[in-house]
Amino acid sequence: MLSKVSEAVAVPKRHAVRYGLMVLVLAVTLPIALTLNSLHVPTAFATMLLAVMFSVWRFGIGPGLVASVFTIFSIRFFLLEPLYTIDPFALPDEELHVFLLFGEAILLLWLLGSAQRRAQEKLRASEAYLADAQALSQTGSVRLIVPDAEVFWSAQAYRVLGYSNDISPSVQRMIARVHPGDVALVHSRFFQLTEPAKRIDFEHRIVMPDGTLKQIAVLGKAELERGGKIRVSAAVMDMTEAKRISASLRKSQAELAHVTRLTAMGELVASISHEINQPLAAIKLNAETGVRWLDREPPQLDDVRLSLSRIIDNAARAGALISNLRNMSKKAEAQTRPLDLNHVVTDVVQILQREAQDKNIRCMIDLDSNLKLVEADEVQLQQILVNFLMNGFDAMATTPESERQISIRSRNCEDSVAVEVRDAGLGIPEGVAGRLFDAFFTTKLHGMGIGLSICRTIAEAHGGKVEAFNNEDRGATFRIVLPQASALVA
Repeated sequence: MLSKVSEAVAVPKRHAVRYGLMVLVLAVTLPIALTLNSLHVPTAFATMLLAVMFSVWRFGIGPGLVASVFTIFSIRFFLLEPLYTIDPFALPDEELHVFLLFGEAILLLWLLGSAQRRAQEKLRASEAYLADAQALSQTGSVRLIVPDAEVFWSAQAYRVLGYSNDISPSVQRMIARVHPGDVALVHSRFFQLTEPAKRIDFEHRIVMPDGTLKQIAVLGKAELERGGKIRVSAAVMDMTEAKRISASLRKSQAELAHVTRLTAMGELVASISHEINQPLAAIKLNAETGVRWLDREPPQLDDVRLSLSRIIDNAARAGALISNLRNMSKKAEAQTRPLDLNHVVTDVVQILQREAQDKNIRCMIDLDSNLKLVEADEVQLQQILVNFLMNGFDAMATTPESERQISIRSRNCEDSVAVEVRDAGLGIPEGVAGRLFDAFFTTKLHGMGIGLSICRTIAEAHGGKVEAFNNEDRGATFRIVLPQASALVA
């Protein structure tokens, strides 16, 4: 484990403690060396070298240098004739050569120990950074040798899997945490690999001792080692909180989309009520006419049948209008199914027909008769088109009435379907196009800046995209592109 490696090379933090311990080591080592020397044991010098090596390794470079200098002077003072002097020139030539050799060896040993110490400190710092990064991202590292089942876990992997650090890592303990429904997946994608893999990427569930579930993402690779063994290295990420936040964001997005739809419906109530009043008035008129035909002698049944047929037609028209309004204002989870976007366009244009008439705007529809189906939620697509059309209506507020025209066009693309709403308004201001679909950005005086942002979110959730650009002549075009249902299946 990373923490154990770091502790093994750790240095006492306080300088006084490090230098004090170094002096203590030398104070213990020097009498031993002197005793060995008096008994003519040739390991006295080696004992001093060990003290230097230990000081560098355990107390750091500075204490190691002090220990080296002290050892060199101790050898001259206590071990070489004449004793009890530090003057190296008092030594005979042969003894001087031995002293210089000892000094060079000790300094070389200090240099080597210092280099190793620096490497250890860098390793310790890297391990600390890695441990902090893993803890912050809740990501552990796992290494597995197949088929030997030799396993390594990082400190964070222990925490992700819910084991204490004194537990030996093993495949059995990892499998014990896996949700029963995901055991086969984990075996095939991780524990029983038979060949190298450049990328391992899957998610599964684990069950903690208290019964709670965690969502785990595994990302790694498998490499072939000598002897035909497979070495699997992977990052194990706890995605539980991220999944929870993502679900919460989706719920908030749905709530916001619902509020937006209700706001749009409030603006359309007057227009829709006018449209409904027309078929209701026709129903009343045809009913009164039918009663008069029945009161005649003899009753004019053919005319009565015609009046009843007209009543049915107008009732169906009113019902369709009410149904469209209810669908757009209802609060429900997204339900995707194969859809013909032409029908969605027709329904939305019918809903906004009165709004367009009040603003003297002509709606031109150009729909591809062979339009491919898309897999989508009808209510959410209605919301996007209503937003595009209402923005187009607002954009033409200053356009001369004779030029107020909005065009809705549907076309098949290579593997997608596109619907464009083209207006004849002022167009998109310069420098705004890149921010048009950002949340809370609006060019309207009283706008909230969430309509187009929700449109983009809905389109991306369906695997598509929304775009906006200025036309060559005047006005702007808003486009939604969705993948064909057949492309999704493929």
